[in-house]
Parts: sequence; structure tokens; C-alpha cells
Amino acid sequence: MDFRILGPVEVWEAGSRLDPPPPKSRQILAMLLLEAGRITPAERLIDAVWGDEPPPHVRKALQVHISHLRQLLPSVSLRYSPPGYLLAVRPEQVDLHVFRSRVAAAMQEPDPGRASALLRDALALWRGRALADVGSDWMRERFFPGLEEERLAAIEARIDADLTLGRHAELATELPTLVADNPLRERLRGQLMTALYRCGRRAEALRVFQDARRAVTEELGIEPGPDLQRLHLDILEGRPGAAGFSGETAAGRDQATRNYLPRDVHDFTGREHELRRLTESTVDTSSALRVWWLDGPTGVGKTALAIRAAHRLSDRYPDGQLFVELHGQSADHSPAAPEAALDALLRALRVPSERIPEGLRERAALWRAELAGRRVLVVLDDAAGEAQVRPLLPGGAGCLVIVTSGQRLSGIEGATRVPLDVLPPEDARTLFSRILGDDRAQAEPDAVTEVVELCGYLPLAIRITGAKLAARSHWPVSRLLRRLRDERQRLDELSVGDLAVRTGLAVTYLGLDEQSRRAYRLLGALGYANLPGWLASPLLDLPEDDAEDVFERLVDAQLVEVISKPVEPLRYRVHDLVRIHARERAELEDSEQVRRDAVHRAVSALLSTVESLVENLPPAVPRLCQTELNSLPSKRNRTPETDSWFEQEEAALITAVERAAELDLAESAAGLAEALVFAWFAVHNRYDGWERTHDAALAALRRTGLRHGEAALECSLGQMYYKRDNFETAREHFRTALALFTEDGDARGEAVALNGIGMVNRELGEHSTALPALNRAYTLLADQGDEEGVAHALYGIGYSYRELGEDQAALRTLNLAAEMYRFVGNDRGEALALRGIGLVHRASDDLAAAEEYCERSHRIVVAVDDALLVRYTAQALAKVRIRQGKADEAEPMLLECLRGCRELHDAFGVALARRTLGECYIAMDEPERALAYLEQALTDWNTIRLPVWRARTLRDVGAAHAITGDADSSERAWSAAAAEFRRLGTREAAEVTSWPQRWPCRR
Repeated sequence: MDFRILGPVEVWEAGSRLDPPPPKSRQILAMLLLEAGRITPAERLIDAVWGDEPPPHVRKALQVHISHLRQLLPSVSLRYSPPGYLLAVRPEQVDLHVFRSRVAAAMQEPDPGRASALLRDALALWRGRALADVGSDWMRERFFPGLEEERLAAIEARIDADLTLGRHAELATELPTLVADNPLRERLRGQLMTALYRCGRRAEALRVFQDARRAVTEELGIEPGPDLQRLHLDILEGRPGAAGFSGETAAGRDQATRNYLPRDVHDFTGREHELRRLTESTVDTSSALRVWWLDGPTGVGKTALAIRAAHRLSDRYPDGQLFVELHGQSADHSPAAPEAALDALLRALRVPSERIPEGLRERAALWRAELAGRRVLVVLDDAAGEAQVRPLLPGGAGCLVIVTSGQRLSGIEGATRVPLDVLPPEDARTLFSRILGDDRAQAEPDAVTEVVELCGYLPLAIRITGAKLAARSHWPVSRLLRRLRDERQRLDELSVGDLAVRTGLAVTYLGLDEQSRRAYRLLGALGYANLPGWLASPLLDLPEDDAEDVFERLVDAQLVEVISKPVEPLRYRVHDLVRIHARERAELEDSEQVRRDAVHRAVSALLSTVESLVENLPPAVPRLCQTELNSLPSKRNRTPETDSWFEQEEAALITAVERAAELDLAESAAGLAEALVFAWFAVHNRYDGWERTHDAALAALRRTGLRHGEAALECSLGQMYYKRDNFETAREHFRTALALFTEDGDARGEAVALNGIGMVNRELGEHSTALPALNRAYTLLADQGDEEGVAHALYGIGYSYRELGEDQAALRTLNLAAEMYRFVGNDRGEALALRGIGLVHRASDDLAAAEEYCERSHRIVVAVDDALLVRYTAQALAKVRIRQGKADEAEPMLLECLRGCRELHDAFGVALARRTLGECYIAMDEPERALAYLEQALTDWNTIRLPVWRARTLRDVGAAHAITGDADSSERAWSAAAAEFRRLGTREAAEVTSWPQRWPCRR
């Protein structure tokens, strides 16, 4: 069975056309075929058939038509699949999707002859106007323009291929009709000019340009685009290389270009002068970066103008068009930190997260390096000031930056300012008429004039009020005007930008039903700018379908925007100004308890989702905000979808913690902040979010006097600084937590804090203070029955015993730790303990045992796919290889470790890999190479402030100098290392005298 919609809707089976379905069933069939095997929501089918005026029992009526289609199409499955219906057809059964498939193949075809043939075959599927006999205005308005654009784009691509093949005479005959039917398509004009020129008809080609200029000037009030103007100049000057409108062939388009621009507004009005400045300026040939700065009051249309200009300029910047919101004027969002904005921009350029450094300076340098030699357009929307924007600027002349801001700023060198004010009255009326429809606006011109005046001529206020009227076709403009007059009793305030927007929003808000108004307020109480659809249900405390229906009414009222594609999970966006107004209404109309309850429900739902994704992390501070002592995560395999979800939701999750904290929902804020550590922040070293959520939750805990939660998050911050190799700061947080837990009489918390202190002290080589803390932690945790905490303590104790040279005690303790980790299901912890056992055997020269344990550890970590820990297990195994005389095998392993630790911004791992590479090259008798890595490692250890590791590296430096015959340098390095080992009391203090025998100086 085959289906055709590129013309009248037809169904064919076994070479025969079936009788067409009745009109309404035909409309439903057409909608199902447009989706081609994907679920079509029932609401969309209702809209397609009945538009804005569905009958009282519309779902029953829909089921009747679905049943009729099933009778007409017995060989095709048509079944209900929430939230709609699925017609089980393959794309190759529908002419539209066959057309798209052939076009896609042509775009990839390097042979222009084959590309032309594929495109001709694709275009032959069109039998006239798509959906020609579908009587739904709703469908025609939404689908025909896009389908017609696809057809014309395919025609243009086919003509490009034919031009390459030299079919100029045929095209010179074909193209005039196409141009006449599509007078504003510059590509067709350019192709006709090219064909005529190549046929030797230069004067006619020039006349086509004049016709094009006249058409776009009269219709749009602008000049032809730069490509058409360049072609005109080439022909005018008689250049033999005037090859055509574009250098692209049908198969040569770059499908990988990244366009992150929001969609252009179809009814954009006015701003001709500003748009001309932005799009028609001459190309800057200097080495300076070009920056446009659009400023003006809130709601004046800065973003709309920036997006319109960016779309028009996109062809000049083929390497990408990026867009980032900076929240400079957001009342309930702090301005985006430049680091966060750079993170978003670098990810848009496909830079992997592990390559993005922490610091602002380093991120800015990487951003400039990534853009070097590229032509990229960047829109920085709603900037707070120069300091926020300056790090985001590319370095060279190949890029363009458009900045929008509510402030008049001049601190960006070389930036060209474009100030915006409210629309002139005539443009304001035109905008309102385009939204409403010219017929209705012309029927009441005086009312339209007064409405836009009451809107303060602000585009945002005009758009909201116009959309309200457009959605209510039975309302005259005068009815809205009466509502505006009633609501705005203080008209003098309308001239203030923010108040004008607020008033327009209030009118729309009051037009909602009570349930929708409640939803609007609760959305404001939550404060989200970007909301996953599933979160509407807990926020509103309604069943999922009911909550979606309510949100759809907000979408209809233009207060909420759907930003997801039909095949994606539902997602809403709320404009900053709408969100501000919604929050104001919530604070005016709802009690604090109502708002707190709504935020609590949303945060609890988010926490439930995050809890399902938490992981066991070694060594980690145990979960302290949970009420259940042994609520441990089950084993699970992390999937790419998990990380993608967190990538998308991270900003919203941080906002949720901060909003809950702001409302003093301290326990909810702390619980979500802690869960995020184990599910995302610690898994991928996302320190910015870790710190932000904990700072916000801690402030709420302190205000509400919840000392236990405060101590718990202090411990978590200690863990964060420990992971960042900031050991002194980590120790301070653990000590603060210890004092709070002790004061509160919380033995388990006290043990966890002691474990953290011991962990830090052993890293600093202070084992005389680490062991008492760890042993006390072990005793307390054992008394509490906290098996995982006991395992962490045992690991730390075994670590210290190993460092002190007490090998039997170390092996006994580390084996217990491995067993305990295995018992509680913490694979990473078990791997870490096994690695520790291997290190003890390596230190005692039992290399066979060392190899066995290090390999076991490495296999476990590879299986759990821990990107960081796998570097440490590989390093341990590589060092065993060095001791076994297999340095050539160890070298590539260590170079990979170094690369991986750099990408993950793990300073300790980088230093360790460099030091071990130094040992590797000493074993390979390449002392100069060894010294290069060892000197870098020394610098690293000095930065991290880890004396024992610095001493170990100095010992290796001495060995390398001894091999080169530099006795003085060797002696200095060994003396400094020996003094440090003796001070710390580590096992190396007993080995000092063996160094000259192990690495004799070569005279």
C-alpha cells in the first residue's frame, strides 16, 4: 500500500487507487502520513480537523473517524499509542518521505549528473500543490509553506547541478517561469542570471538583476542580498570567472554547520534602518573583531532584531551561528558567569566536556583557539556589562558578535552601538495588525491605535495583547480595548518599559481560566526559564495529562513556548519578563505556604529522578542528608542518555536547589544538592554546580538552624576541595563539620568528618595525625553499622600503613577494605583497595603479586567505565611494568594517562603521570627526557602543596642526574628528598642510603 500527499491525498494498493476517504478522515490521514510511522498526538489531530472550534465531544468524534480509516485501510495498522495514534507505515510508502530521501541522497552525491537525476526523480513525485484536497486551514497554514519551501529548495539544488553540467540554454528557458512564480527568491534570480550570462546574453542577465532589485525594494524595502550583488558586479565587469550565484554544488553543502539561532519571527516589523546597518555594512578587512552592541529598554525587541540580523547574515558565517542567553536583566536569575557562558559556547562547538578547563582565563583561551580561522556568528543575548562579555569575544576578524543589553555600555573596544527605542506608532500598528490579521485591524483602526498606545509601543506588550485577540476570533478589538482601560488605571506608568510589559502580561493573565492562572503563578513561584514537560504534573499537583492540558492553555495564551520538537520529550520555555510577572502574581495572590508546597513538590520530583541515577564513588563522603542509614545505590551501568539528560537539565537542577534554598526549604535543597554530587557533579568533576548548590543550601540550613544538614554539606564541600587538590581548604570544611557533628552528638557524622580529615592528612603525608583520625572513624562507623563508611576508613588506614612501610598491617587492612567494598556493592571502592594492595606488593618487590592485584583493579574500573579512576589503575599497572623491566610497554600507557588526566582537569593525576613517565625514562636510560617530565611534576607538586610527592620526585631527579654524571645536582636533589622523608617518617626514609647504589653516578 502506497500513500501520496504531494498533491491530492491518494491511497494506492496493488497498482489501483482506492476511493478517497471523506474530508475529515482525509485530514486525519494526511496528518498521520506527515508523521510517517511516528505517534501523532490526539490534540494535533483534533486541531487539524476542527481548528479552534472543536465540538463538545471531540475525542469521541475523533475515534469515529479513526474507526472509519481502519475500515478503509485494513492492511495497515492504525492503533492508539499514548498520547495519540500511530499509523504503522514505512517512510518509503509515503511520497513525501521518498521525496526527502532522494533529496538527501542527492545532497551527498559528488557526481552532478547523478545528483541532477536524483533530484528530478524526487521532484517528479509532486502532482501539484501538497495536500491539495485537504480542507483544513489549520493544516494549510502550518504545513504547506514548509513543504513548498522543500520543493523549491530541491528545484534550486537541481538547477545548481544542471549549471555545473553546462545545461545553460535549457535553464535559460525554464527559469523565467520559476522566477515569475517566485519573485523574491534571490537564488532563482541568480541562477537565471548565470544561465543567461553563460549563453552570451549578458544584457538580459543584467536586466534580471534590475528586476530583482525592483521587486525586493518595493516588497521588502531592502536591497538584494550580497551574493546576488556580487554576481551582478562580476557580470557587469565581464569577468570570465563569473561562475554563478553560489560556489556550492548540489552535493557540496556542509551538513555539519551548527546553527543554534532561535527561529526568526515571521511577523517582525520595522527596524529597517537598524537592520540595514547590521546586514549591509561593508566587509571589515582589518584584523579587528567586529562587534555590534544593541541596547535599549526591556521589551523593545533587541533579541528579535539580533536574531533577524543573524539569520540574514548566516551565509557569511558558514562555520556556525551560536546563541547564548546571559540573563543580564533577569530579576530571578543572577547574570550568567562568563565561565558558564563559555562552557555553553564551547559545547556548542562540540568541544567535549572533559576538555573544557575550570578557570575563566583558560576557557577564554580555548574559546579563542577553537574559533581561530573560522567564520562564526555569535549572538550574546541580554548582557549585564562589559566584564561579562569581554571574555566571550573571539580573537580574530573572521567572526561577528552581536550583543544585546538593557544598558548603554561603551567599554568594549571597537564595538558599534545600535540604540533601540520603542516602535514608531505606525510600525506598532503594523505589528499589531500582522499578529491580529489585517481585516480585523482595518475594521477598527481607532481602537487599534489606542491599544498600541496603551501598550507603550513596546513590541513585547503588543505581541502579547495581539496574540490574545488573534486566539479569540469572536472578539472585536474594542472588547480588548475596554479590558485594557479597566486594568490600567494608572496610564502614566505605561511609558515605563517594565511597567508596560507588566500591564500587557496582566491582561493576558486575567483572560485565563482559574486553573491556568494558578499554573501560571506556580510556574512563577518555581522560577524556571526552561521546564521539562513531565515536571508540570508535580508542580501543579495534577495527573500528567491534566497538567499538560493546563500548560497547553498557557502556550495558547503566548505565555509559555514549546521549544521541543515533536519527536522529543515535551519541553517549555518561559520568557524572562513573563516569568517575572508570574512570580509577582504568585507573591500577590498565593500564600507563602502554597508557593513553598509547589516548589517542594517540583524539587522532590527532581530529587526522585536524580536519586535513581546516583553512583557509588570512592573514596566519597557517605550520604548524610538521607534518613536511611544504608540507603545505597544499586549497581547500574551508566548510559550516554544519562549524561545527556544531566547535560540538558544541569542548569535547571541548580536553579531548583537555589530556589528551594531561597524559600528556606532547606532539607529539600540539601537533599537535591547532595544527590547531584553522586549522580553528576562528582562523576564528571562539575565543580561549579557542586559549589553553587552547596553554598545556596548551606545558607538555608544556617537560617533554619538545621545543624546536621549544615555539617553534612560541609563534609561534601570538603570532598569537593579534596577532589580539586585544595587540601587545606578541604581540611577546614571537614573540621567545621566535625565540630558541628560533635556538638550535635551525631556519632556517625563525627566519624565521617574524621574520615575526611584523615583522608586529607594522609595525602599531605601527615600520617601521625591521619591514623588516629581514621582509626577513631573506623570505630565509630563500625558501631553504627555503616559498612561503606567502614570500608572508606579501612582504605585510608591501609594507605597510611603502606606509606609508613608497615606492609603486613597495610595488606591486612586493605584486604578487609576490599572485602567490605565488595559486600556493599561498591565496585570502584573495591578496585581502589585492590590497587592499594598491589602498591604494597610493588613496594616490597613482589612484582608477580603486584601485577595480579593491579590488573584485577584495572579490569573492574574498565568495566564500570570510570574515566578518571581508570587512569590511576593504568598508572599503577604501568609502574609494575617498569619494575619488571618492561618500560617500553609502560610508556604508551602513561602517555595515555597523562592525556586523560589533562582532559579531566585532574591536577594530581597529571603530576603523578609526569613523575611516573620520569621513572619510565630513567629505566629506559633516557635521563634528559626523564628530567623534562620530572621538573614539570615538581612544579605541579609545589602548586598542589604535597610534600611527600615532591620528595619522591626529587629522589627521581637525583637518579636522573646521577645517570648523566652530574653528581652535584644529584646530591642536592637527594639531600632535599631525604630531609623531607625523615620529617614525614615515610618508608622512603629507610631507603635513602640505597639510592647511590641503585643509581651510581656515571663519571
